[in-house]
Amino acid sequence: MAPSYTPTMMLGQFKVEGELHLPLIYFGDRQMKSQIVRYWNGRAVDYDQNVRQVIYSRREQAAWQKIFGDALGDGFRKILDVGTGPGIVANLLAGLGHNVIGIDSSWDMLKRAGENSTALYHSLEFVQGDAENLPFEDGSFDAVVNRYVLWSLPDPKRALAEWRRVLRSEGRVIIVDGTWYDPKHKPLSKKLWQNLSVPLIMLTEGRVPHYQDLNEDLRDSLWSSNAQRPDADVDMLKGLDFKNVRVVGALNRKLLKNLDYLKNGHCGERFMITGVK
Repeated sequence: MAPSYTPTMMLGQFKVEGELHLPLIYFGDRQMKSQIVRYWNGRAVDYDQNVRQVIYSRREQAAWQKIFGDALGDGFRKILDVGTGPGIVANLLAGLGHNVIGIDSSWDMLKRAGENSTALYHSLEFVQGDAENLPFEDGSFDAVVNRYVLWSLPDPKRALAEWRRVLRSEGRVIIVDGTWYDPKHKPLSKKLWQNLSVPLIMLTEGRVPHYQDLNEDLRDSLWSSNAQRPDADVDMLKGLDFKNVRVVGALNRKLLKNLDYLKNGHCGERFMITGVK
């Protein structure tokens, strides 16, 4: 069993070690952000169990490392993983030799991230902070990456502007996300598929998956529930003067093979967007 991990809380330019019980939200739409943080704190253990195979399965690890590696290009980089959650992308990229810092607003997610990095013998720094108000200097990173994060942020334009700010000249932003709440998807069909996937996962992985959606009011108020994605993402990036904005669609075809698709295809279609400062 990995040792207990206590993440670093970063407030402005100050790092404080230890278990601090301070307000998690300092900026922006406080009510929505506090609800989202509570949601992820409450889901930290289950979510980690649902997604950790990405870093512990050699096949899935290799597939994701190729996706991010192709987007990053050659060379070792200093990378910020925004919304790191249980540290999935941070550990994938550390495994490729990059210098990675993970940031998340959820204290409980950061504990899972630290435990995963310890189990994988990766030396990573994790800090608590706001994706829309990053506690880093301008031009601090060669790349800003995230996986399944932008959809849940109250102010995506502000977040993207912050990510651009902390990038060095010619630095890259890499966004992996999905059409989780696309209005074209039929909720009842999606729920039925999700329910049918549970026994498949129990039989093939020896675990019981736990799914928990955002409450309906909060979900419907998110920008991503009312946007045509990834087109809306592209428009925001171009509006912030990112160059060479590109979309790689249909990631499910690269990631989900046969039985994997039956188990996880109900979540929605995934895509990647990249841009250069």
